Amino acid sequence: MEFGSGTPPRGSRRNRLPTVVAIAALVAVGGIVAFLLLRGGEGPEAALDGFLTAYEEGDYAAAAARTDGDPAEVAEALEANVDGLDGAALEAEVESLSERDGDARASVTMRWDVPDIGEFDYDNDRVRLTKADDEWLIEWRETVVHPELDAEGLRLGTEAEAAERAPILARDGRALVRPRPVVEVGVIPKELRDREAAVAAIAEHTGADAETLAASIDAAAEPTNFVPAITLREEEFAEVEDELEPIRGIEFGRRELPLAPTKEFARALLGAVGPVTAEQLRQDEGLETGDVIGQWGLQAEFDDRLAGEPTRRVVARRADGVPVEVLMETGGAEGEPLETTLDLAVQLAAEKALAGTEGKAALVALDASGGDILAAANRPVDDTFDRALEGQYPPGSTFKVVTTAALLDGGLSPDETVDCPATIDVGGKLFRNFEGSAAGAVPFSVDFAESCNTAFVSLVDRLAPDGLERWGTEFGLGRKYELAVPAFSGSVPPGRDEVEEAASMIGQGRILASPLAMAGVAATIEDGRWRRPRLLADDPVESGEPLPTDLVATLRELMRDVVVSGTGTALAGAEGEPIGKSGTAEYGSGDPPPTHAWFIAARAGIAIAVLVEDRPSGGEFAAPVAADFFAALDAGGAR
Repeated sequence: MEFGSGTPPRGSRRNRLPTVVAIAALVAVGGIVAFLLLRGGEGPEAALDGFLTAYEEGDYAAAAARTDGDPAEVAEALEANVDGLDGAALEAEVESLSERDGDARASVTMRWDVPDIGEFDYDNDRVRLTKADDEWLIEWRETVVHPELDAEGLRLGTEAEAAERAPILARDGRALVRPRPVVEVGVIPKELRDREAAVAAIAEHTGADAETLAASIDAAAEPTNFVPAITLREEEFAEVEDELEPIRGIEFGRRELPLAPTKEFARALLGAVGPVTAEQLRQDEGLETGDVIGQWGLQAEFDDRLAGEPTRRVVARRADGVPVEVLMETGGAEGEPLETTLDLAVQLAAEKALAGTEGKAALVALDASGGDILAAANRPVDDTFDRALEGQYPPGSTFKVVTTAALLDGGLSPDETVDCPATIDVGGKLFRNFEGSAAGAVPFSVDFAESCNTAFVSLVDRLAPDGLERWGTEFGLGRKYELAVPAFSGSVPPGRDEVEEAASMIGQGRILASPLAMAGVAATIEDGRWRRPRLLADDPVESGEPLPTDLVATLRELMRDVVVSGTGTALAGAEGEPIGKSGTAEYGSGDPPPTHAWFIAARAGIAIAVLVEDRPSGGEFAAPVAADFFAALDAGGAR
């Protein structure tokens, strides 16, 4: 068919003269019949303008009424295309329109503002209009929306292809976290024969939380959708496959995810990558079902950096979601690796040392000469709280290293006799030694090796009120960290009364520290000055002022005595003449109150702190972990 010419100037469809005339006539004549007559008198330009304006405004019923198609079906199709473009906003502009003998052809520029993609625009010259019963209508075909939607049921849509996630690296450049095979265990709600039994079986065999899985099933958008319960390493899945596979409705999905060498390897610190949860979808509108993101730790903190930029596309796809043609592609950038200060051998040694520890525990290892965090291990494995870096605990007798530094600076000699009675009363508070021991009148060096509480409390008057706070700062306690993840540097407030001042002498009262902070105390003695902890290769380097050489030498001798003949003899057989200090820290209430076990140590440039919660003796429960750490390190051939 030949069409006559008749091209309006660019952008002319925003001329509202026909609408103004129609409204004036409606007022003059009155009634809906008059409006319909006037609409019938519209030209194709006004008809197309009315359709496009309604579509821009999201009035799908009004737009559909401007077509010759079934109003409900057209409205549904128009809305489906907007939804497919994630609610994109549309601006449309008529570029040309020609009419002849009751038919018209138009070319329209369609500009969509697509979330996360940006402008998606194209010229559509497949818009047709026809005149029926003196009314111009758009001939409905999917191609009215886009010329490539030329098959029944095609819709516009978006998709994103994630970039390959970048690795988290050790200090030597080796990948700590890299893609490894996993199996996602979950359910298809519609296929479940016995929902309660399936949920219970998954919880029993995999450790997944039954209540969370049940809630996720309830929240599933469609009963045919896969609802994930837990992601297992391939070797873990092999142990439970036979129990879960026969249960109808339980399904498995295989993929690769970025993982550390073992499940426990720095898990709380490195974090994990996994599918978004229902709660995350509710909290972040930018996430979609099926997205894989960092869930905690470094993987979450640096998710954008590690994940890179996905390649995003606008596609033509079938009603079942299968794309048939790419219409536009944008973005796409590889993730950037994250270089940490972690040492593979040191971290493995830390994990091995904690392997037999029951309950909650942590081990931190530092490079004493630079402050690099070489290892941060935590137990239990499934707990994502990084108590090694974030935990806040009274340090107990490990703090006596700081107290001793203050006392030595004030003139105390290690050879000075300082009585170690079984108890000592300060302001009505009775301080005791562990298990009621009493060494009597002995040199201070023995008090230190045996960790005599009463001897230290008796020396409280030798220190200025701010003495411990000032010396705590020299050892890094309370200083500002600049790590990529949350960490606690400690707190050494001055005592508010004589009882609290006495308690502070032995690391009690209001004094708090993390295992990281106490590893820093041991590192300060090992190196002679405090170094700011570093976790990433580009973290700032900062050091405290060097401590007096003679003071450091004396503290090393005292801490060596702890290992040779005091409360740290669990390390007596370790190579390299390690130094150390035990701690048994009271917390809470009770008679006696519960305690945590501590041990700090250093050897050959590595300083560590071990914490074992709810154990009665640092020498008995934490020192052996420290010994196991150094033994594992030696067996691995490192340092």
